[in-house]
Amino acid sequence: MSEPTVMDKHEPTTKAPVELKAPVVEVTVLEDRAHVVRRGTIELGAGISRLRIAAVAPVLSDKTLCAAIAPRGQKHGDPARVRVSDARVRRSKLVLGEDKPERARELQRERERLAQRLAELQAARDLAQRHEATLAGVGEVAIQDIGVDVCYGQDDPAGWADALERIAAREHAARQQRLELDFEVVEVEAELKRLNQRIGATAQVSDAVAADVVVEVWAAAAGVYAVQVDYVVPGACWRPYHRAQLVEVMKGEPPMLHFSSEGCVWQNTGEDWSDVQLIFSTERPSLGTEPPQLASDVLFVQRKSEVLVVEAREQEVQTTGLGGAPKQHSQDLPGIDDGGEVQALRAPAKASVPSDGRPHRVPLIAFTAGETVLEHVLMAELAEAVILKTTQKSRSQLPILAGPVDLIRNGGFVGRTSTLFIAPHEKFSIGWGPDGAVRVQRTVTQAREERAMLSGWTSQIHKIEVKLSNLGAQPRTVEVSERVPVSEIEKVKIEIDAATTTDRARPDSNGLVRWKVELPGYGRASLCLGFIVRKHGDVVGI
Repeated sequence: MSEPTVMDKHEPTTKAPVELKAPVVEVTVLEDRAHVVRRGTIELGAGISRLRIAAVAPVLSDKTLCAAIAPRGQKHGDPARVRVSDARVRRSKLVLGEDKPERARELQRERERLAQRLAELQAARDLAQRHEATLAGVGEVAIQDIGVDVCYGQDDPAGWADALERIAAREHAARQQRLELDFEVVEVEAELKRLNQRIGATAQVSDAVAADVVVEVWAAAAGVYAVQVDYVVPGACWRPYHRAQLVEVMKGEPPMLHFSSEGCVWQNTGEDWSDVQLIFSTERPSLGTEPPQLASDVLFVQRKSEVLVVEAREQEVQTTGLGGAPKQHSQDLPGIDDGGEVQALRAPAKASVPSDGRPHRVPLIAFTAGETVLEHVLMAELAEAVILKTTQKSRSQLPILAGPVDLIRNGGFVGRTSTLFIAPHEKFSIGWGPDGAVRVQRTVTQAREERAMLSGWTSQIHKIEVKLSNLGAQPRTVEVSERVPVSEIEKVKIEIDAATTTDRARPDSNGLVRWKVELPGYGRASLCLGFIVRKHGDVVGI
């Protein structure tokens, strides 16, 4: 491909801009855009100078373009000594070499030549096919003639063999010629197809756009100055991605967990970010909102219903984490990806992200958890399987944002899970999938509703039975959790049936009942939970 040619209207000026080499040195990537910073130094004379930074992102937002200048070695310049008078973007269309008329005419002539060649080959192939079919017919007629000669008592084996060999040789030559023509036709058709694609791609002028930034500065004295240009571009985003590796150092000893976090970056802005400092931000900038339109709120009186309508709902128990220490308790707050505070995670090393729209991972966090607790947990209502879970404490000074986690165990990839926001030095847990050696069966039975005499209350008994079987020789300690509904009104009461509940276990404030089951090798265990739901006659819906 030839070098692109720039077509642009030249700006009326008596002095051409000075080329300024200002590469991208820092990029702050947000959820749907990026803030790009370019820096460079240049020697300027006194007075007004026009600087040109080439090959910037054509999609940059013009209103976000900012420029600053200061003497080299200083962070800020004195406006009375040096200042930026103007900064603007100049965009140009690119016309590729293949798009030029001369090249287009050459491609057209090449297509005509190939089309003529293809027509000749197809005609020759048709002739070869007919010749081959004719020779096949001659062979059949020769065999029939031999049969007729035999019927009349003529005996000439040598002549018959010679005739058949001559016909077979000619038929073989015709077949070989036809196959060669088939191959040539296929090759010319493929070449013509590729040529048509090139002609279609260069039929119109390319809409590729190049962009330059022109900065006009004024300096009171000659010297070396540092120039910074920053702008915001769309077409870039990032998401957190994590990796957890569980390593069992010695049998019988607690395992170790290596955790790493990366920023996965996508960008297709038209400029490559080579060896830049990346900052990953959770800030969500907005272009502003408009206040809602106010409308009249009409109040009216409605008679209270004599029937209390209730319904059961699923509510997820949400917390901010597992706590930094055993005695610390987390607040019951909904989880937020960035913990409710804007995070700016700086990559520890510089990275390169080309403008190809593909994902590129940049390391952010890596640590080894100190104490890792390995547990087998069972929540049969969600999944009839014993899940391997590890609980550990983050040793990172930075928070771990919500995102997917790749699970590595025993030297290989075992699955993928996800994690919520984890504050620095916070405890968190990771699920490693089901334990294949343990089988679980859960059954739920509900008795018929019964109403006591001379009472407005109705009772219904619920029974949950969980059975566990260990198919392996290694013993297991399983943390089993079941739940009972929690009532929020006085006319619905839920009571645990201690007579049918294993170990007379009691639920916590969230309605969760827990057991610790010691499951020996090839052993079995059974748990039972019973509770009674009592509701008043005025209650409907459950």
